[in-house]
Amino acid sequence: MTIQCETQAPVARVTLDAPARQNALSVDMWQRLRQTFEDLAGRDDIHCIVLRGAGGNFAAGADITEFPQQRFDLASGRRYHLEVIEPALRAVREAPQPVIAAIEGSCVGGGLEIAGVCDLRLAAPGSRLGAPVGKLGFPLALPELVPLVRLVGIALASDLLLTGRLLDAHEALAAGLVQRVSAADGLDALIDEVVRALLAGSPLAARLNKRNLRMLADQGGQYSAAQLDDSFGFFSSDDYTEGLNAFLAHRKPRFRGR
Repeated sequence: MTIQCETQAPVARVTLDAPARQNALSVDMWQRLRQTFEDLAGRDDIHCIVLRGAGGNFAAGADITEFPQQRFDLASGRRYHLEVIEPALRAVREAPQPVIAAIEGSCVGGGLEIAGVCDLRLAAPGSRLGAPVGKLGFPLALPELVPLVRLVGIALASDLLLTGRLLDAHEALAAGLVQRVSAADGLDALIDEVVRALLAGSPLAARLNKRNLRMLADQGGQYSAAQLDDSFGFFSSDDYTEGLNAFLAHRKPRFRGR
């Protein structure tokens, strides 16, 4: 019951692997998730990361059976959220490579938080997404609430948190919580399709697009003069030259990610 990581460059596949409890994350799993993504961040040969759960569920949140030992008062609760969960979510969000969340079954609470910091969310038709933490007697911690509000807005976040409503895959698609819904039994095929599309482009361009999108989200759509100047640095890259030359020569580009 842990985090599995299979790398076959240029793709890494990370699996939340605790199927007996619908992949509810223990403290150890949160810490391993953080370490896995921090390790992958340094891999220039990895251009795409697929994150999913084992056994037909994405993740049913945090492992609540650990709360009496790990989150039992103000000090331990603060430590749990700020030193365990938030760093793991940050590591997923800040991975330079595009991260795909492949969602099926339960994607609730901490599972929704993890999916919400991925770049692309693909859902199987039977998925259920939400954050019914109020039914357990606690709110969503502020550092974990920020990405959710950025993703879906105050209105839907209010609905999910105040009512505990779970969205099905098509409701989540209509709300912008996921970007695509697969056909029945077609999640693996959809993952493969999206991975192929990502790998067809420049890995450098993908990293820069992700960096700029995150920057704009964090800064309310604003950017500094220095950030603007830096954004044009791609003109001196090998991938830009290769992409242009390949287009003009009517051939497939051979990108190197630099």
